[in-house]
Amino acid sequence: MYSEKDLSEINGKIRKNWLVLTPVLAALLAAYVYGLAARVKWVSMVAGPLLFVAACFGFLAYLWPNMRYRGFLRDMEMGLSRDVKGTILSISEAAELQDGAMVLPVRVKLDAPEETHTSSLAERLEAEGAEGNRDERIVYLNATKRALFPGVGSDVVLHCFGRHIKAVEAL
Repeated sequence: MYSEKDLSEINGKIRKNWLVLTPVLAALLAAYVYGLAARVKWVSMVAGPLLFVAACFGFLAYLWPNMRYRGFLRDMEMGLSRDVKGTILSISEAAELQDGAMVLPVRVKLDAPEETHTSSLAERLEAEGAEGNRDERIVYLNATKRALFPGVGSDVVLHCFGRHIKAVEAL
């Protein structure tokens, strides 16, 4: 589901935001320095706070979310992953923010454990009634990747990085 294209797109957004923010900050900084050098108080008093607000707003509203998402994509590319095999029970329609990405929670009912247990583990599972009750997990699907994801009721193998779905294989 993720590709090198995703990382290049987010790098392009970060570059575009820097290209827009840099001239604005440079113009405000020039006005502030001019006000200080020419001793024009009102120019310094207006340009100083505007410079601060523009820098904070530009960074926090545009750069920081994109930089967090880029870090998430890099971690996903290089981090450890695990496979989750099961049936999709539900896919939420309401997106939420997790680790810098807008995601949809997906409930998955895991397949029964394989019969490779030691006898003590098998006895414990049977005593607890866990063989009949399969485990459910909630993993997160990137909201922009919803069209590539199978529907509810599909048997799948999910390749996950932490709680996030990295790739999916329909069975």
